[in-house]
Formats: sequence, C-alpha cells, structure tokens
Amino acid sequence: MATFKDMNLQVGARLQMAVQNGAKQLIYYTELIGYLDKDYLIIKTPVENGLSIQIQVGEQVTLRILSGVDVFTLTCHVKTIFRAPHHYMHLSFPTDIQSIALRGAIRAKVNLPVQVNGITQAGVIADISVTGAAIIADSALGELNQEALISFDFPIKPTNQSAHIDTSVTIRSIQQLPSKKKDAPPRFSHGVLFHELELTNQVMLLNLVYESMNRLS
Repeated sequence: MATFKDMNLQVGARLQMAVQNGAKQLIYYTELIGYLDKDYLIIKTPVENGLSIQIQVGEQVTLRILSGVDVFTLTCHVKTIFRAPHHYMHLSFPTDIQSIALRGAIRAKVNLPVQVNGITQAGVIADISVTGAAIIADSALGELNQEALISFDFPIKPTNQSAHIDTSVTIRSIQQLPSKKKDAPPRFSHGVLFHELELTNQVMLLNLVYESMNRLS
C-alpha cells in the first residue's frame, strides 16, 4: 500500500473522480486545490454541461491520479461542499491508497482509427496505454526510431463525449504481420511511444485503460 507522501502531489494536479450512481460509475475530471495533512483534501467541484455536478455530503468518491510513472487510487468521502461562487469541496483524508506502476504500461484493447502525419485513417490503434500504442496499418508508417505526428479520438465515459488527442510519437518497433489469407496484402504493426502528453490527455487515456480493465474483470 502506498502512502500520501509517495504521490508527491502538487496543487493544480489533474484528478479523475469516480462516483457510484446505482449500477453505473460516473467519471469526472477536476483538480487539486490543496490539502491539510491527515485531515482533508480540497478539490474543485467537477463541472458537467456548465453546471457543478450534484453530489451529497457523505458520498464516497474514488480519485485516480497519475504521478510520474505511477497511478494512485484513493478512496475518500465528501465532508463539506462549498457552492457559488467558488464551487469546491473538502474530502476526507485518504487512508487507503493503492498504486500501479506504469513502467509495465497497462494497455487497453481498442479499435481506434488514427491519422498519421496528416493521412486520414492511416491505420488503427489496436491497443493503447498512457505511454504509447500499437498501430496496425497496410503499409509501414515510417522507419525505426523515426518521429511522426498522430491524432485520434475516443469516447469519454459515461457521457460518450469525444476526446481528441494530437501528439508526436517515436516509432519503436515495426513488424510485418503474417497474412491470414493466401495472397492477402501485408499488414504492419507499429509500436509507438508518446512524447509529452498534457496531463488532461493523460488522465483521459487513463480512464480509457480503466474502462477496458473493468470490462475484463
């Protein structure tokens, strides 16, 4: 089990907040305003469709935070809600903190059309993590260790709003895939490493990975 100090949290850190609503888990994004050690956390109240979300004192929330190469999961309860004009809340100080190292890059199986160097639907992302992806294409998209620009979209649960990511990558591996049918044209698998992703994009990708893990659990 991790400790609060292990997270090295900074004011303004982006957070993913999950709230259980019956059988459905609602996912929101917010940021850390501050904390009082061993007493409470202060976060912005998440906003949806221009309005603060509806949440009650005493409700349990799960926070996920990407810090360095680790994902930390915290369980808290809402202690106090401050409404207009500032919209923030106090959460109980977390005592149960779990961490997963992303050095092994937890990956989600997906099927996302991707543009590479401006070419529409140059290939399909077959799996993805917060550090990189595997892209399947009908031809090699470049050379080993070459940089490329990619862009892709994916839905954000539970609203299915579309998230869009543009990022530069480095092609770390290229492999020709065996043909499933005789005389079928060759296909190529590319392992790419993301360059500096914005924290908001990292958190959205993290949510995509967790959604995939929940479907498999």
